[in-house]
Amino acid sequence: LNLRLCYWLKNPERRSRWGLNPSRYFWHELRGNMTEDLPYLNLSDGGHIENLGIYELLRRRCKFIIAVDGEADPQRAFGGLLTLVQLARIDFGIEIDPDLSDLRVDDQGIGRSHFELFRINYPCGGKGVLVYVKASMTGNESEFLQRYRKEHPDFPHESTAKQLYSERQFEAYRSLGEHVATELFRPDLVDEWMGGHVREWVRRLARHLLS
Repeated sequence: LNLRLCYWLKNPERRSRWGLNPSRYFWHELRGNMTEDLPYLNLSDGGHIENLGIYELLRRRCKFIIAVDGEADPQRAFGGLLTLVQLARIDFGIEIDPDLSDLRVDDQGIGRSHFELFRINYPCGGKGVLVYVKASMTGNESEFLQRYRKEHPDFPHESTAKQLYSERQFEAYRSLGEHVATELFRPDLVDEWMGGHVREWVRRLARHLLS
């Protein structure tokens, strides 16, 4: 019935007189021979490969990558990131060696930072930088966020099984996202730079955090 996490969608570059045949494409999927040339494409949220959406950016040898990790990760296992590290090494020969010490949490669930920069070492000497942002609490958030977390200890890593947010819950996640973004542009990290080029912003972050 095409009712799953993934979805078969008509290929906009292919003309076909035939409608979707679920059994036919199911066999394509089972045999692992799905391609972008089929009349229908299988679209997924990315969790079937890696949750961060960085895999294809590494394939393109991007020099500056920004990723926000919002997966439910109450134990700070960093499953999405470490899966990416493994796939990058196996599939592309790309080395990423993340230092996660400042992103881990204490007994109260508080960490030292919301984000880190990791070096990307491409084959043949190419270099890149990954700005990795983690949904997290560091203790300097607003009173509203701190109170919300006392009432909901799993915040900001509540189960993704709950798909419907209350107004208060939505505001808590929105407010935390705004706080984390503000931290990324702190004057001590970017030398009061207010330019509009992502490349320069990443370079200044790298100079401060990777030196």
